[in-house]
Amino acid sequence: MAWMRGAGNPWASFEQAAMELFEFQFERNVPYRRFCESLGKTPKDLGSWLEIPALPTDAFKFPTFRPRSFSEKRVTRRFLTSGTTKDVRGVHEFPDFDLYRTSIKESWRTLNLPEIADAWFLSQSPSVAPESSLVAMFEVLGDGSSDRWLIDESGKFQLSAFRERARGEQPVCLFSTALALLRLIETEEPIVLPTGSWIFETGGYKGLTETLEPEIFRQKVGTFFGISPGKILNEYSMTELSSQFYRWPDDAGHRGPEWTRIRVIDPETGRVAKDGEAGYLEILDLANLGSVLAIRTQDLAISQGPAEFLLLGRDPGALPRGCSRAADDLLKNR
Repeated sequence: MAWMRGAGNPWASFEQAAMELFEFQFERNVPYRRFCESLGKTPKDLGSWLEIPALPTDAFKFPTFRPRSFSEKRVTRRFLTSGTTKDVRGVHEFPDFDLYRTSIKESWRTLNLPEIADAWFLSQSPSVAPESSLVAMFEVLGDGSSDRWLIDESGKFQLSAFRERARGEQPVCLFSTALALLRLIETEEPIVLPTGSWIFETGGYKGLTETLEPEIFRQKVGTFFGISPGKILNEYSMTELSSQFYRWPDDAGHRGPEWTRIRVIDPETGRVAKDGEAGYLEILDLANLGSVLAIRTQDLAISQGPAEFLLLGRDPGALPRGCSRAADDLLKNR
C-alpha cells in the first residue's frame, strides 16, 4: 500500500514482485496450488512472470474451491459476481478492505483521472447491494456519499434530487453501468448536465435486449445528458480483480496502474500472442494479494503495452456476465 501511495517500489521490478507473490500464493492458497500443479507449474519451474498460471474466472464459482491465501475465519468481506438467482455466482473473498480501497483510490490518482467532485451514482446503495464490488468501488470513489444513490431497492430510478442539482452551474460526475444508462435513456426525460460534467460507465454494451457499438452508445448518452461523447470514461474490471483499467474515447486502450500487467494469449498455441495479434486477455494484479494474482478473463483483446489493451469484446462462447447485466436484470422490469 505504501508503494501504491508513492512511497517507492520495494521491489527491483514487477517481475520480482510477481514472482514473490506467486510463491506466496502457491504456498498458502491450496486450491490455486493444486491448479498450478495440474499444469506442471511450481515456483521453481517458472522463468518469468509471463509463465505464472492464470486462473479462469469460472473457478471462483466452485463452492468447494475458494481461491484464497488465508483461512476462512479471517474473511471479512465477500463480493459476488453478477447474475440471476438461478446462476452459480463467483465469490471473491478478502481478509480486510484496506488494500482493495487503496488500489481503487491510488489507481485513480496515478492514472491522472479527473477530480471527483459532486459525484452521483446511477446504482443501488451499499446497504442494498453490500456484495457488489462495483457498488463498493463507487462508495470508495465517492468518499462515502450517503444520499447520491439513484436506484432504490426495487430497481426504480429516484431522480428528483439529481434533476434539481443538474439545473445548477457547477459540474457533476455521474457513475453508472452502461445498461443502467440505456434504461434511463429509454424511460426518462433528458437531463442536461452543467458544463464541465462527465460520466463514468462500465459493464459493456452487450445486454440481453440490445447490442450497441461503443460509438453509438456514447452518442446516445452524450445527447441525453447534453455533454460531449469525449467526456464519457469507460472502466474495465471484474469481481475477481482488485484493480481497474480505464479508457477515454480517444485513448488507444484501457490502462491499468503500475501494479498490474496484461497478457494476450494466442488461442491456438496457448502462448503470449505476437504484437498486434488478438487473443484471450489475462490480467496480473498484485493487489489480489489474498486470492490469485493472475486471472484469465473471457474477453478478447490486443496488447497495447505492459498494462494497456484494446478490448475487442467477449468470447462469443462465453455466458453473459458482469455489472451491466446485473443492472439490466434489475431495471428492465421496473
